[in-house]
Amino acid sequence: MIVLIGASSDIGRQLLPKLLDKDNVLGTTRDVTKLSDFSGHDNFSCVELDLTDNSSIQNFCSEAGKISGQITFINLSSISIDKLFLGYTPEEWEAVLSVNLTGGMRILQSVIPLMMKSGWGRIISISSVVAQSSVVGAAAYSASKAAVKAMTRTLAHEYGRFGITANSLVLGYFNTGLINSLDSKRKQAVLDRIPSKKFGTCDDIFYAIEHIMKSGYLNGSEITIDGGLM
Repeated sequence: MIVLIGASSDIGRQLLPKLLDKDNVLGTTRDVTKLSDFSGHDNFSCVELDLTDNSSIQNFCSEAGKISGQITFINLSSISIDKLFLGYTPEEWEAVLSVNLTGGMRILQSVIPLMMKSGWGRIISISSVVAQSSVVGAAAYSASKAAVKAMTRTLAHEYGRFGITANSLVLGYFNTGLINSLDSKRKQAVLDRIPSKKFGTCDDIFYAIEHIMKSGYLNGSEITIDGGLM
């Protein structure tokens, strides 16, 4: 079973058909109607999940607790509030950390015991090149994505002995998702820093996910997919 958090995101929707060819998929979204076009797949199920709402997380964890067999956990959840550090309200800061970090942590506390029981698990977290560079207006986002990398590596050390691997994908700029929030001038500035002068595609992300799923020795790694961003 593949548990895909953030399945209705731009990247999630493009990954879903490829992941459905690999295994059964349990996807999450804040609005299940956004994934209604995948309802025809026998091996796809969808659950409502709001990572900023405690009761929603608890309900999902109860649902996830019914999963049996081998589990691949992929967390695509991500939001960014673009403003200078002094402009953040406590609520905005908390929202970014809840979606990008804390919500996933709480779900993993329910999923990892199931992985331990089966003796197999794959934890795939999504970080960002922004976590290792200085991007004005992205303090909360970069802090959350840096924490994701640190947490994932720690999970690798804590649970590797149970046949569980934990790796993070450090993503650069892709032709979908958050890149659409940039104006044309900022997009061109990013392209100028990529040797191929192209944004990545979801195929590039899928190939990395597929490799992680197949390998039992790739553990605690940060796989950077940024096209050689300078």
